[in-house]
Amino acid sequence: MKRILLLLICFTALSFSHKNIEEYNFIGKWEGIDKGKTGCIIFEKDGTASIKIGDDILGGKDYYINGKKATITYVIDTTRKPINIDFIMHSEGYEVPGKLSFIAEIIDNNSFKIVSVKGNNSMLLTRIQE
Repeated sequence: MKRILLLLICFTALSFSHKNIEEYNFIGKWEGIDKGKTGCIIFEKDGTASIKIGDDILGGKDYYINGKKATITYVIDTTRKPINIDFIMHSEGYEVPGKLSFIAEIIDNNSFKIVSVKGNNSMLLTRIQE
């Protein structure tokens, strides 16, 4: 009887912890530490993103590369396991956008971990603003 009860509790806990992962709200400002530097990622509702690590800022409303207007957009695929997050850099004068790919692990409603696909860089991000 104890085993059945334990299995029921475990099943229920697992069901709630992974429920509605497709509806996870990434929109907002997230902060974490990368190689000793505080960084943040801002996911905007319009699909654009800003990334700041230390004093370096990528993206945002007035972002330029070599004097040309640039934007960073993001695509989040919550249907894949693990979750895929792609940051895509669009810049005037370049036909092929640059792309940085990450995988994400949801910790809870206000934190998730991202890991770079091309390296061992990872960061635990905590929501600091919606």
